Amino acid sequence: MGREARMIQVPPSQVTPQLRELFGPNVPASLRCFSVLDSHSEGQVWVDTLPSPSWGIVREAAFGSLYFGGAPDAAIISDMIASLKNQGDVLIGLWPEDDLLQMLPPNPEYVGSVLEFGNHLFGDSLSNLLGPIPVGCQLRRLDRGLFQHSMMANYFTGVYGSIEKTLKRGMGLCLVRGEEILSEGSAGPSANGIIEIGVETSEQRQRCGYAALVCAHLIKECEEQGFVTYWNCDTQNAASIALARKLGYPTEKEYKLTAWFR
Repeated sequence: MGREARMIQVPPSQVTPQLRELFGPNVPASLRCFSVLDSHSEGQVWVDTLPSPSWGIVREAAFGSLYFGGAPDAAIISDMIASLKNQGDVLIGLWPEDDLLQMLPPNPEYVGSVLEFGNHLFGDSLSNLLGPIPVGCQLRRLDRGLFQHSMMANYFTGVYGSIEKTLKRGMGLCLVRGEEILSEGSAGPSANGIIEIGVETSEQRQRCGYAALVCAHLIKECEEQGFVTYWNCDTQNAASIALARKLGYPTEKEYKLTAWFR
């Protein structure tokens, strides 16, 4: 990295309130950033100086998303991207009007759009999805045994780092028939009272309503615990968008996703 002397890597366990305050809650998918800062999920943190930095950069491990707090300059951003793409994918999500878009290096490998869904309404649309459970099936919380067959195992370990941390920090709900996982939902990471919902359904079991059933129960449980739930997907993922709307998310905001790949 060309400007290593100007960057200090900080273990998330040593993040100070001053550092945390550099990051705003209204950037796209901000809960992933704060989840790293709060040591709820895996990631890396850099600053220019301690104990009172003027800028900070957070990278969450699961997707490789970067978040900028304070005012890092274009050279710092460019150097960070060049260094990190040797380790894995680098994703940056920004609102279309964000001035940081003009500071990103030219010629990214991908430019697309993402929708985030919020302000979930627990109404009839969700209540109608809560049952009945298909004959011969049951809903089970993710445990060590199910983890071995999980379709989301790589995602879980990317977010939390290990099976043990996944079972401690995350929340998984699986629709199973015998030993087969038909569909599984995840809740997490969480930050600032918000928790992200995701789902995966085996290809041969899609279009059966299983994802909606699992997510409805998972959202109900999260909201009963006091969380605000959150949904995020690529604008090209028509199935995920339709499911979010079906589950009762009335607010949709689109942002730009720029990426460089390892």
